[in-house]
Amino acid sequence: MFGHIQPGPPDPMFTLKKNADNDNSPEKVDLGVGIYRSEAGKYQELKYESTIGDAEFLSLAAGVMFGEGSIALKSGRISSVQTISGTGANSLGALLISKTMQPKPKVFIGVPTWGNHVPIFKDAGLETTTYPYLDSSKHAVDFAGILEVVKSAPKGSVFVLQGCCHNPTGVDFSVQQWQELAMEMKAHGHLPFFDTAYQGLGDGLDEDSAGVRVFVASGIELFVCQSFSKNFALYGERCGVLHVVANTEEVAANVQDKLRSFIRHTYSSSPAYGSRLVKIALSNNDMRGDWIAELDNMRQRLKANRQALYHQLTDILKTPGDWSHLTKEKGLFSCLALSPSQCKSLVNTYHVHLPESGRINVAGLSENNVERAAKAFDKVIREQG
Repeated sequence: MFGHIQPGPPDPMFTLKKNADNDNSPEKVDLGVGIYRSEAGKYQELKYESTIGDAEFLSLAAGVMFGEGSIALKSGRISSVQTISGTGANSLGALLISKTMQPKPKVFIGVPTWGNHVPIFKDAGLETTTYPYLDSSKHAVDFAGILEVVKSAPKGSVFVLQGCCHNPTGVDFSVQQWQELAMEMKAHGHLPFFDTAYQGLGDGLDEDSAGVRVFVASGIELFVCQSFSKNFALYGERCGVLHVVANTEEVAANVQDKLRSFIRHTYSSSPAYGSRLVKIALSNNDMRGDWIAELDNMRQRLKANRQALYHQLTDILKTPGDWSHLTKEKGLFSCLALSPSQCKSLVNTYHVHLPESGRINVAGLSENNVERAAKAFDKVIREQG
């Protein structure tokens, strides 16, 4: 899939800087890269980050996603570059597909999905279409429908997959489904494109990357978009990674260099502050343990909120409908069976704010408001059901 990709052109300014930095002559005068220096010739501010990002940060991030013992990681078959969070990773991956794959593959995106997926791939000049993700009658993955599309799609199609904590449904694949899906995608020559924005908020760090790891173990080439906005609460620092798993170390190196050239021509390098924070936390055993414990607390609170809302709707209010899906879903989101008019009433009459799709962020619930929210849901369902 990636074997035809050639390295990008070298960047003359970074080559110039590297040569100047390595010149130990006492007569050196560095008039190259545009960074302000003091009278003593020292950088006034922190240095530019490398175009592809901080190497240690990228290694640590890959370990979180693929596992420290990943054979693909140890063999150098995974190329990683720092991105402007998960959105930037998606955009960069779409750009690589658009610019290097001929004919351009069709991109299949599940319905429903994150609102940015379709425009990101369309803006990259790629044709998008859909596959059914949610069986709304069962509040479960429409696995039979997905497999049907996988088997009938043109060879080499791109399939966008959310690795965990599906946005907006909270409905995830089981490990067995991941295994079967990987087998079918490999058999039909498709390219998986994982978007994993909520790792750690579903079942745990390792559990939430099970899909990615199953696909990597199957020997299929793929993309993985990784974000630290949610699990490190670094929303404003735009800290993410695009990983590309290739068949050989040489191909991975070529892919990384092509990505480097794209980054240089668009935003030069990613913000450094967020990645430095993540690097510090992941490289220190005590801090890493604290972070994992905080993630555990966040995850347990989300599960408790789901259980509390389910209890109010089912046991206390006897609200019409089956609400058991609330306790089975994972992550921040759930799609309630509400019409746009019911959602408008919730906002305008009961001050319960949610989009017209009926998607709720369960993190917005608390012990103080879950009863009030449940009563509002109950009223609009009974009045407008």
